[in-house]
Order: sequence, then structure tokens, then C-alpha cells
Amino acid sequence: MRYFNTEGLCRPEEHYMVRLDDRMEQIQKLFVDRKKYFVINRGRQYGKTTTLRALEEYLKDDYIVLSLDFQEVGTESFADSVIFSQTLARKLGAAFQYIEAEDQEQLQNMLYNFRKEHPRGGLDELFDCISSICGRSSRPLVLMIDEVDSASNNQVFIDFLAQLRAYYLKRDKTPTFHSVILAGVYNIKNLKLKLRPESEHQYNSPWNIAAAFRLPMSFSETQIAGMLQAYEADYHTGMDLQAVAAEIPGRQAQMQMQMPIRAHRQGTAEIRKHPDRVK
Repeated sequence: MRYFNTEGLCRPEEHYMVRLDDRMEQIQKLFVDRKKYFVINRGRQYGKTTTLRALEEYLKDDYIVLSLDFQEVGTESFADSVIFSQTLARKLGAAFQYIEAEDQEQLQNMLYNFRKEHPRGGLDELFDCISSICGRSSRPLVLMIDEVDSASNNQVFIDFLAQLRAYYLKRDKTPTFHSVILAGVYNIKNLKLKLRPESEHQYNSPWNIAAAFRLPMSFSETQIAGMLQAYEADYHTGMDLQAVAAEIPGRQAQMQMQMPIRAHRQGTAEIRKHPDRVK
């Protein structure tokens, strides 16, 4: 039986959730289809990871989506360019295991060969490999990275962003990722990169090519009521769906609406009695 999840990732087969189809369609049309590089930055427990997971599923018929989580990358992996590049190649190779494409094995092997043939290869060599993969892929590649805050205080990560930017700017001549989506609490667009070691004050943002992501993350009463309707179909509480949905502030609605509903025993009154518990 599904329930209202309050911890971590939400899954539609396990949890009551607001339907995300409209939002996914907007993100694809306004950002991914237009080859945008962008950042989804929101506070904790605001649905970023759930959004990425839903978007990955939504895009899979049109794109090859490589999804990474920098929480899974240890601090030692950011020690230098070589270690980071080898780690990233391994993570990207692992991400290909979940891709359904006729050339999946071929593309995955290109990353395996990079690690085999260039055991000391850094970002330059890795991006050469990535460019080759993007050029040979049967579908455009989309890169998603969650929890980028985990890496933002490392110089090698800033160098990685600079490489993404460089390939983005010359993508009319050199194959690269079709779209890049980064997610975190803070806006990494504000990070700065020193242009030259001898220059103390000349800085530039390595992510100033990012499109502004201004889509609202809150939900309308109608969307919330639709989620509550699924709950009501299971528990038959007799709650007034529109009235309860109206009491839940949209800004507090997360991807599955974190609600301590005991309506199967106490009905709508329980929700109205403790509105402060809706986080």
C-alpha cells in the first residue's frame, strides 16, 4: 500500500505523489530540447532529486540520460584532475548500464577503453573521449548530476565546469552533451575560476553559460487535490479534497506532499487540527 513519504526520494509506485507530467513536459520543451545547460537549486527536501529521477524517466525515449550523484564520490576523488577524471569515467560507465539503446555497449566500452589506455588521463583526455561518445551516440546525451554542492569547494570541480563550458561554446563544431542539468542547494553559477595562476583578481564564472531555471517547484490546489484523490480512493475517509488541498500552502508542497495524514482513522479533521506538521 502506498504512503506519504517524508524521507529522501519519492517513487510513484510506493508513495502518494503529485503528478509531474506537466512539469516534465515544460522542462523538456523549454530547456532540454533547446540544448540548455542549467541548475536546479532549491533547499533540502524540496524535491530536487525526485524531479531529476522523474525527468530521467521522462526523457529516456528521446535522449540517453546519464545520471550521477556526487554524494557517491568520495573527497579523495577530487584530489587532482587525474583521480577525478578516472572516477568520473567509471561513474559514467556505470550509468550506461541502465541505458536502453542499441549502441549502449559500444559507448560504454569507449569509457572502459579510456581508463585502460589512459590510466593517467586527466580532464583533457576525458573530454576528448566524451566528445567522441557524443558524436557516435544514436541519441543526444543528457548529463544529470545531483548534489553538486558536495564538490563545489574543489578546484578540480571548477575545472570540470570550465571544460563543460568550453565544449558548450564550440558545440557547433565539436560534439558534446546536448544538455547538462546540475542540482544542488546553492547556485554554482556564482562560483569563480581564476583565469591564470599569476593573476590574483581576474576571475570568470565557469558556469555563466547556464540558463536561468525559474519554473516554480510548488503545486496548485488542483494538483494537490489530485494526489489526495489517490489517497482517498484507498482509505475512503470522506474528506473534502478541495478544502484540504486549499489548506496546504503550495510553497510547502514537495514532490509527494509530506503530510502526516491519519485520515483513514480520523478523517479530514486530523489534517486541519495540525497544519503546522505539513512541512
